[in-house]
Amino acid sequence: MKVIWQASADLILLSAVAMAASAQTSKQAPLPEVAVLVQQAILQQRFAETKEQDYVFREDFNSNTLRKECTWGPVCQPPFGGRRVYAWRNYQVLKYTTRHFEVFWLDGIRVARVLPEDKSNQYGATGSGEWTRNIPTSESELAVENQRVDSELAEARALRAQDKEVTSPDDPPPILFSRMLELCAFSNPRREVIGGRPTILLDFAWNPSQTPTNANETLLKYFSGTVGIDEEDHGVEHVEGKFVADVKPSGGMIKVRKGTWVKIQNKRLDASVWGLLHLRAWGAARYFGFELDGDGNLSAGAYRKFQTNSRVLTGSTEVPTESRRQSVPQPPH
Repeated sequence: MKVIWQASADLILLSAVAMAASAQTSKQAPLPEVAVLVQQAILQQRFAETKEQDYVFREDFNSNTLRKECTWGPVCQPPFGGRRVYAWRNYQVLKYTTRHFEVFWLDGIRVARVLPEDKSNQYGATGSGEWTRNIPTSESELAVENQRVDSELAEARALRAQDKEVTSPDDPPPILFSRMLELCAFSNPRREVIGGRPTILLDFAWNPSQTPTNANETLLKYFSGTVGIDEEDHGVEHVEGKFVADVKPSGGMIKVRKGTWVKIQNKRLDASVWGLLHLRAWGAARYFGFELDGDGNLSAGAYRKFQTNSRVLTGSTEVPTESRRQSVPQPPH
């Protein structure tokens, strides 16, 4: 038995040494050229954005409305993102908001089905970091939500037929990482091992030679920080930064206060495909139907890889049906 334990200990020691050596080698390897890496990441993100249609997944949003002294004061900072909380007694929640969605694609249109609040906490993260799926849904709730989704789909198809942008208050248009990479300038490359994978960190800021095409992209003119790009897949692992000025584009659907901090973290879903894991924010902002006045968190999980031509809702009796796969772009090399 002693021999077995000693052999196991030796194996663990050798593994640790090998991992350390691998990390050290990774740090010593020449850094990639910034322009080349960013172009590879742009191509990779375009591919990943088309692959989102292959997944059905869960999104959970929650936010805390806090005392203004807590949101902006020096003694009460967010309990995440590397900034220390000096006085927890100042972290006073005035209002808590939560919303839940099932996200999937129908007829090329992104659908965010609103799910009922799970007051019994039957739907949550397990020890493995994945999501359990057990929200009971009544027939009346299902019928109401089906009607809403059908109405939004009909409206989206009509807008698409007129070559107009398809938007929904429950699922506002995202800022694509591929566009962020195209519109910003990057500098100061360095390597860091994140989750066991070599990642290149770059500082970014708006490139004044670029022109935004919509209000979403205008946000990037006032947002700067750090982006992490996976060195092997060239996918965006995370983006973290803050707004350096107040933002209020025309239309009234978007508003951000100077100093608002945001971090978006992605996870590797498959080879060359990265999807949202967390979006955390601290500050004051409005983005279509979502409002932030304190801290907020959007978590994504329960990714299931299939395409569907039927409604999908956790707890319903409708069975997702696999549709014939269409040809999709192949990952860039």
